[in-house]
Amino acid sequence: MKKTKRSMRAAFALLIFAFMLPGCAFGGSGQTAASGDNPPALQSAATATGNVAITSGTQGVPVEASPKSVLKKGAPVKIEPGSNLYEIPVMDFVNADTGFAVKQVYGKSLSLISTTDGGAQWEETKMPGELVLGLDFLDRQTGWALVQDECSVKGTTVCKTIRLIRTKDGGKTWTALWQAASQEDNSHVFLNTRRLSFDSPKNGVMLANGRLFVTRDGGVHFDQVSFGVKHFIPLYVSFPSERIGYVVGTVGADAGKLAVLKTTDGARTWRKQLELTGENSPLSSLGIDFKNERTGWLLTNEEGMLSGELYRTTDGGEHWAKMSAQRTGRPTPTDIRLADANTGVMSLHPGAGPIEGGIWITHDGGKSFASVAPNHAVAVNQVQMLSVKDIWAAADGINESGFLLHSADGGKTWKQAYPAVRPIGDVSMIDSSFGYAVGTLLDNNVVLQTVDGGTSWNILARVDGYLRLENVSFINKKEGYVAAFREHEPHHVLLKTSDEGKSWTPVAGQSLHELSGISDISFFRFYDRKQGVLVASSQEKNVWRTSDGGVTWKQTKPLEGNGSGTKAFFISTKEGWMAPMGDREHGPVLFRLNGEQSVRKTLTLPKSWFPEAIAFADSRHGYIVFGETNASGSMAHLLATADGGKVWTDHPIPKTSGVSDASGLYFADAKHGWLRFYGGTAATGDGGLSWSVLQ
Repeated sequence: MKKTKRSMRAAFALLIFAFMLPGCAFGGSGQTAASGDNPPALQSAATATGNVAITSGTQGVPVEASPKSVLKKGAPVKIEPGSNLYEIPVMDFVNADTGFAVKQVYGKSLSLISTTDGGAQWEETKMPGELVLGLDFLDRQTGWALVQDECSVKGTTVCKTIRLIRTKDGGKTWTALWQAASQEDNSHVFLNTRRLSFDSPKNGVMLANGRLFVTRDGGVHFDQVSFGVKHFIPLYVSFPSERIGYVVGTVGADAGKLAVLKTTDGARTWRKQLELTGENSPLSSLGIDFKNERTGWLLTNEEGMLSGELYRTTDGGEHWAKMSAQRTGRPTPTDIRLADANTGVMSLHPGAGPIEGGIWITHDGGKSFASVAPNHAVAVNQVQMLSVKDIWAAADGINESGFLLHSADGGKTWKQAYPAVRPIGDVSMIDSSFGYAVGTLLDNNVVLQTVDGGTSWNILARVDGYLRLENVSFINKKEGYVAAFREHEPHHVLLKTSDEGKSWTPVAGQSLHELSGISDISFFRFYDRKQGVLVASSQEKNVWRTSDGGVTWKQTKPLEGNGSGTKAFFISTKEGWMAPMGDREHGPVLFRLNGEQSVRKTLTLPKSWFPEAIAFADSRHGYIVFGETNASGSMAHLLATADGGKVWTDHPIPKTSGVSDASGLYFADAKHGWLRFYGGTAATGDGGLSWSVLQ
């Protein structure tokens, strides 16, 4: 079964500022429908109070009965243009300013993004195809792409046709030059996407359907190459000039050997230069790259052993030297590129993980490598060295769409070049315009600021010495707190800023250092310089409060049992809401908390529902996203209240929107917000009546 990189990503998040929509009651007449197993009928929890154990220290406190809450049926939310998680499998830069890449919604659509100013600005245009196998541009106008069409991604990915298309206007329009029935094996997670090599508007080669084709008229006509070697199947190709080229492929009826062939007359004739045999299993290859006619790399792959060898030649393939042994699976090398005889890079992708890939660089011809990838670039599809300093890479986001990153200093520092920088971590809004956040697609350790309600974000600072910044809370435009996580114990550290997030210092005293049971911090907020609340998961959901600016914390346990799936939000240090997961017998319950001794059950949801995110804009306006799984599939609901929880309105989130697995819900006021979900972020400015997925 085909495992796409898309299917391997963990669920992601989404931010939203929403408002309650008008609706009518389930069953009519504003009455609360009876409970049962048939959603969306919901029962007011006030009708079944029971004695649920609440503990403060060691004393249990019974749940109080509350006035009957009402759940009303509302209109579905509108989300445009819908969410499509995309990856960036291929890119090609012709110089430091001009570059191209393909955004791929797997098996559905392709679009070309291009820049002419080194990545400062990008233009996007739709292009033909559903899966891309190669991209090669000569200049800012002329380029070729190898694409597949009529694809089915159910089970094993199968495409009916394969085409070579060409553009002469920078990707605005495309013309099909060659087409055939696709014989490509798309079952592999990592496909060779270096299939094209054009050295002039007329001369080029194409690797498709397990064959190498050559054209001398720009792709109008293609001839299949004959290598003169029996049972030779080409795998990778590299043409450093019009006449000189190299191809690596398997040899033999059982494809057990590997050979490198060379042409010096534009693919008319070929000569074998190197033949290798695997020690324990058939030998394959994961790439060949020549920087010029004489200097090149070859990476072998002994498929059954997840290992290979990196070879280098500096005399045009007459002699090959084994430079180093390389692991060729988990993570898998996806690209190798040279800058000169000594400097080169290799990109790696972990596939299903949990190990990391990244970007490795060598300065000794491949004898040794060092990781230069930033901490979030762990799944890299392609890499390109324009010089020893100028490096571009295309990476998959973690629970996000793909992105491009760029280094101008040989990998020492990196910037996210595409898309525009937006947060993927926690968010703290001061008002509808001004706010802070942590984490980007590229870096877990940065603090961001917005002054336009999240339309754009600016990186303020990077906080070094930690694995990631997990939570953020600002009490005004200058003062704020961050919960950071580090590898060694104590893992959680509380940091404070008083200069708009430009510099951070640890909070003295106990802070988070000595708090037991802190694992996943699901809620974190300071209300002023002294008062704060955090909610953390371990064996149960624990609530911690501070009254001295985070120096010391007091623990309470409002709800017994496994708290790993509980969602919570506190409007103040006393007033809060919690929604624990249900079980096989009961659906999730919404609780309202007032201090440490008062807990009220307000609403019971169907067994098929589970809480994903919760937030309140103020004491009256609140929002909860519930997921739902039933026989017909999965969907989501946005519940909203405008009267402090007396009446909740259910607004279904359409399945066709692509919005699912919400992981972040944030509010500045009752109108403006964001919802972070698997693969993207949506924003609303009209209280949730309509949302826009941020591109």
